[in-house]
Amino acid sequence: MRNMRQHRFPVRRLHAVLAALGLLALGCTRVYGQGALQMADASANSPHDVILEVDLNGQRTSLLAHFRELNGHLAATGRDLSDIGLATAALGIADTAEVQLDSISGLHYTYDAARQAVDLQIPDSMRKPYTFDSRSLPRTAPASSSRGLVINYDAFAQTNTDEQLALYTEERYFDPAGVFSNTGIAYLYRNDQRYTRYDTSWSRSDPATLGTTQFGDTISSSLAWSRSIRIGGFQWRSNFALRPDLVTFPVPALAGSAVVPSAVDLYINNVRQFSGNVPSGPFIVSDVPGITGAGQATVITRDALGRTITTSVPLYVDTRLLAPGLSSYSFEAGFLRRAYGLESFDYDPRPAVSGSVRRGLSDSITVEGHAEATGGLYNAGAGALIRLGMGGVVNGSFSASTGRLAGTQASLGYQLIEPRFSIDAQTIRAFGNYGDLAARDGTPVPSATDQVTLALPFLRHQTFSVSYIGFRLPQGPASRIGSVSYTLNLGDLATLNLSAYRDFKQHDSRGMFLSVSFGLGHNTSVNATVGKQNGQSDYNVNAIRPPDYGGGWGWGVQAGGTGAMQYRQAQAQYLGRYGEVTAVGQNLGGRSSASLDVAGALVLMDGSAQLSRRIDDGFALVSTDGVAGIPVLHENRLIGSTDGSGHLLVPDLNAYQNNEVSIDSMKLPADARIAATSMDLVPKTQSGVLAHFGVTRYSAASVTLHGPDGKALPPGASVHHVESGKDTIVGYDGLAFIDSLQRDNRLVIDSGTLHCAVEFPYTRPSNGALPTIGPLICDPVSGDHP
Repeated sequence: MRNMRQHRFPVRRLHAVLAALGLLALGCTRVYGQGALQMADASANSPHDVILEVDLNGQRTSLLAHFRELNGHLAATGRDLSDIGLATAALGIADTAEVQLDSISGLHYTYDAARQAVDLQIPDSMRKPYTFDSRSLPRTAPASSSRGLVINYDAFAQTNTDEQLALYTEERYFDPAGVFSNTGIAYLYRNDQRYTRYDTSWSRSDPATLGTTQFGDTISSSLAWSRSIRIGGFQWRSNFALRPDLVTFPVPALAGSAVVPSAVDLYINNVRQFSGNVPSGPFIVSDVPGITGAGQATVITRDALGRTITTSVPLYVDTRLLAPGLSSYSFEAGFLRRAYGLESFDYDPRPAVSGSVRRGLSDSITVEGHAEATGGLYNAGAGALIRLGMGGVVNGSFSASTGRLAGTQASLGYQLIEPRFSIDAQTIRAFGNYGDLAARDGTPVPSATDQVTLALPFLRHQTFSVSYIGFRLPQGPASRIGSVSYTLNLGDLATLNLSAYRDFKQHDSRGMFLSVSFGLGHNTSVNATVGKQNGQSDYNVNAIRPPDYGGGWGWGVQAGGTGAMQYRQAQAQYLGRYGEVTAVGQNLGGRSSASLDVAGALVLMDGSAQLSRRIDDGFALVSTDGVAGIPVLHENRLIGSTDGSGHLLVPDLNAYQNNEVSIDSMKLPADARIAATSMDLVPKTQSGVLAHFGVTRYSAASVTLHGPDGKALPPGASVHHVESGKDTIVGYDGLAFIDSLQRDNRLVIDSGTLHCAVEFPYTRPSNGALPTIGPLICDPVSGDHP
């Protein structure tokens, strides 16, 4: 009975099985007669098991469930009721408990013993809602990584300077265990040659735990009210990028109810975001997409007759909050990095530790904490973000430091995003001699930081905004800058922007600018800016047409001036499969110069060396087992053909996401065959995967067979290839297709009236064609001849 309940066999099929076994009530009557009826009457006063077809609120479900019946009254376990669709957890019914249906308040049922069915009348409040994800993202396979080496490079050369050449490189080794990376710049001057190392690290990520472990140079964690620093040592952090489908912030779940199976449409701010189907009863639309800030969600259900029910609810979404129960964290330990970009190995000798954590307590509250420590300094603080319903989100924090830098810091902020306006305000104040790791290293904490922005979109294509930024260091001048901006969008044709600013602490620091941008089509744009800043006139006019993603030429020209300083510049770019080249000529204040920049990558993988564009994230190397000239497509877009070694590099794949890579099998040689022509690749970040399209070659030919009389053998004659043991038949005109040919081959043919054999050599053609051999004369053999 348990198995039947779990698998939910179709009702008609199960009734047929039970009837055949004589287990249905009417069947028993027919088979066993009156004696069986007397036994049934005697057992009617004791509970017995029944398997019933279940209807919900008068609608057939095609489900079977296990009940206990006594004198027409039914009982069921919590697990069975949950399988039917009751919200047993909310009703306080345990899975193993047996419950009399009559004891459940609000539930009514009709038991039809003759039809072996029960109709349950259940209000929506007692039913489990049907839940579906409105984002409808495809399931992603586990990410993988092959083994290889990537060398990104960017070589820059310029005239009339001492710097003859600068070469930036990134050496990145990857395998299934992780990624090792090293970056730096080699300066080749006339009188000085040196190399400056930037970052060296090894990292490993685990999508199952959403965590990343890194050893080497890294950047410490920070919150809105703390600061990041460069550190060499160890880092362990959460990494939500490992699950691109994961929604980390609270998203509304919209509830509804359908009387009959219905179609559901979801609109966010009058834009349809999702369409789907739901069964009768309550339903929940989870992971509502397409909104940040305040908005309106509308759910429309349509039944089979086209009748509609519309429900609208206000929503407020803030991506800074964390979903309930979700946590993010980061912990670092090591030594502070100094003189980054100038010195390769300058670290503070004092060890330091830093950590941050955030957790969503509910849809409206996210708490966070941060702590740091090094020799002579300890710092810790806590904060929270609280959503005020539809009234926006307020945030605040308090932290304190002790040791050589003792003091406190407090912050308070508020953000509200509405369709017609938005406001973002934040203030941070430090008191005493408050300090953190960066301050311990010589960069003091600002005494005050203020920021307020008010944006007013109006008349559909216009936006007016006002902002204020205040900044003050303990031992330095203060800045209080106010600015206004007006933007007018004229569709895809043009954008006009008028802006002005003033520093209220330095009265000679002010400016006003007017800029216009035009889109000319074919990825070409023209931008012009005129203005006045600190008493000097500025202007800039440029036109640019960058290369297309698929490759080709791009260009740009620019002219401008600041006061008496005039400048002119022109550039040409070429983007290809193997990298990008940019040539620039410029004149600055009457002095002319030229520069050349070459950027790309070298990949060593699968025993081959491949030149490519710069590779920053995941990529794939396609292999066709040495078959050249096979077209390769990425997301149905042709990107190139395999080279002489049967390889092609696909440089731009999204890490931890499905990426479809396929080949055009129509371009394979005639004697080639392949198991699959498309793959969904999921690379790890900064790693490559080998997309191996295994190509095997036929050793086959069409053989024309004639009998001893010189006439073609009749169609249907059986052919046995002795060397492979395979059998085939003769087609029209004596033609037979023979596979798995060897250097020397023997065919035995039996046409009923003729038993003969033929021998021939075979050599695979170098052009990949399937040859036709013959005609060959079949010599008669005895019936027992092999």
